[in-house]
This record gives sequence, C-alpha cells and structure tokens, in this order.
Amino acid sequence: MNITRNIITIMSIFSFLFGGCSKQTTAPIAMSDKELLVRGWSDSELRQILGDFQRLSGDRLPASFSTKIHAADGAFSRVTFPADIPAVDFCFLVNYVQYPKGFDLNSRTLVVAGRATIASEFLPSDQSFVGKRILVYVPSEDKRYDEVFAQAEGQSYEFPFTRTGFIRAQEPRIPVGVSELK
Repeated sequence: MNITRNIITIMSIFSFLFGGCSKQTTAPIAMSDKELLVRGWSDSELRQILGDFQRLSGDRLPASFSTKIHAADGAFSRVTFPADIPAVDFCFLVNYVQYPKGFDLNSRTLVVAGRATIASEFLPSDQSFVGKRILVYVPSEDKRYDEVFAQAEGQSYEFPFTRTGFIRAQEPRIPVGVSELK
C-alpha cells in the first residue's frame, strides 16, 4: 500500500512540476523562407554585423552560408539567406543583430525582427501552424539578452537560449516598430 501511495505521490509531483509540458516543446525548430528585417543600421554596419555573426558562429553555420541585403522601402533593410540558415541560428541572428559586439547601442533606435514560414509542428498549441508565418523578435524591455520572442497567429512564444524550444509567453512584449512588420 505504501508503495502505491509513494508512486501516486511521485506521479503527482511530476504532474505538478511538468504538467505544462504540452505548452512547451523540445522539438527541432523548422522554418523556411527566412528573412531578417532591420532598421537602424547602415548597410556597411549591417554587413559588418552579419560577418561578425558568421565568424562567431564558426562551424555551426553551413559552409554555403551567405546573406543578401535588399533595401526595402527605404525604412527597413531586408536580409535573405540564399543557401538558407538553420532555424535556431536564425533566432540567434535576430538577437545578435539587436545586440552586436563593438557597436554603440545607446545612440540609435533599432528595429530588428525575423519573418519565416513554419515548416513543422514545433510550437506548443492545439492548432497547426505549419505553413503560417512567424515573426521572431527581441522582446521589449529585454533584460536577459539571451532570448527571442515569436508570434504566430496572434499567439506569443518565447525562446530562451537556455532551452531547446519555444514556450508560451504570457505577454507578447512586442517592441515599438516591430508591429509594422507583420
């Protein structure tokens, strides 16, 4: 009888601690049609930041990794990836372009976000997001500097880089200017 009660107690504790598992994921992140939208960096600064990211990433990026900067309507630069970029690295890149090393961040207003198409079930939801667009950004009032947030179909998620996937966010924390990109 004690063994059964202990098992039930242990199961209850696990259920309490990990009951939200349906709201988080450890599945690989899969996205296609990725693009980075940036306002606040000049083309030369953006090229340097992208090059620095590539050097810092070392062997994690494919040997064929490349970027192409397109001037969008004068307000935003759009960066595409002709040979693609792994989805996790794409999330890291969104964060890095917001917080690059060696640049003065206090004297400018930056807007950085990524857009992509969801290519597999990886978001914790009761609905399918495959084929839907996702917006990836650094949250407003960010104090962690090691995470990105995302929105898909009006639902918000966060991806702390200490985890292997997205979890539901209580607040969307969309920075000023990012909502213009949807």
